Amino acid sequence: MNKRTFLASVAAGLAMLAGGARAAEVDEVKIASQYGIGYLPLTVMQVDKLIEKHLAKAGLASTKVTWSRLAAGAAANDALLAGGLHFASGGTGPALILWDRTRSSLDVRGVGALSSMPNLLVTRDPNIKTVRDFTEKDRISMAGAGSSVQTVYLQMAVAKEFGIENYKKLNPLMVNLPHPEGLQTLLSGSGEIKSLFTSPPFQYTALASPGVRTVLNSYDVMGGPNTFLMVWATNKFREANPKTFRAVLDALKEATASINADKPRAAAMYVKEGGGKESVDQILKMMNDPQVEYTLAPQRLLPYAQFMNKVGSLKNNPNSWKDLFFPEIHDLPGS
Repeated sequence: MNKRTFLASVAAGLAMLAGGARAAEVDEVKIASQYGIGYLPLTVMQVDKLIEKHLAKAGLASTKVTWSRLAAGAAANDALLAGGLHFASGGTGPALILWDRTRSSLDVRGVGALSSMPNLLVTRDPNIKTVRDFTEKDRISMAGAGSSVQTVYLQMAVAKEFGIENYKKLNPLMVNLPHPEGLQTLLSGSGEIKSLFTSPPFQYTALASPGVRTVLNSYDVMGGPNTFLMVWATNKFREANPKTFRAVLDALKEATASINADKPRAAAMYVKEGGGKESVDQILKMMNDPQVEYTLAPQRLLPYAQFMNKVGSLKNNPNSWKDLFFPEIHDLPGS
């Protein structure tokens, strides 16, 4: 072998090594879920080991899948930024806030929607019938108060009633409690918290208690079905780990299809995994509510994001829902 051939061989070998290094993906993928039936696709993914299934198909059978459960989207954002998570989940509010703040850095975007379902503001106070009836002495429990999806729903409702300039009028009344704790506090009948802005199944449990009724439905605020929960990640992770990213997305698609094909099985799975005190029949009844939908396609997320921009919660104003999600789901009928 002459010198020129030898150097060419060395260069080729180094190129192969560099390519192999670039192709290497994480040996552990970290994903978080939260409380409630809105996260059921993630429960199905975990129990049926769907991520592991699709990782194996991609030649990544040795990749470890680690799950964690958090209490709010803000906590998921902190973990994602700190590197403790690769895939966060939660309400659309925290996801959009991180999308807005990382446009020129980590470039956080949505992987897919999890569910569309109404969020209800409920109360045990007979004097509160609309958002106009809250006084400075009243308190509203909600998870992730100040940044949660329920926060924005309430701000949108307040803006319609009192004008956009007063959209934060009820913010001082918010008390940050995880959904289960907020429900327990409401139903205890004691203390200053008499209202709760929450999601299924907690709102249905609250309404089953005598004297508790609905003040506000998020679907009325949004003008119809609206994405409640979603999964998001950084483009940095997506580009460095394309096979892993695709495996998680494919697992999410399969889990969503599985729920819609067999809701009784999914309801039983939720109860078995410690979803709460509700029976399988009760969970199934909630899932069969015509307003509840499990879909990857975002629904009415654009006007939600544009409101956040209008009031200054987001600096960037998206022109399309596709600005907020990775291109892998751009073929879906989102809005």
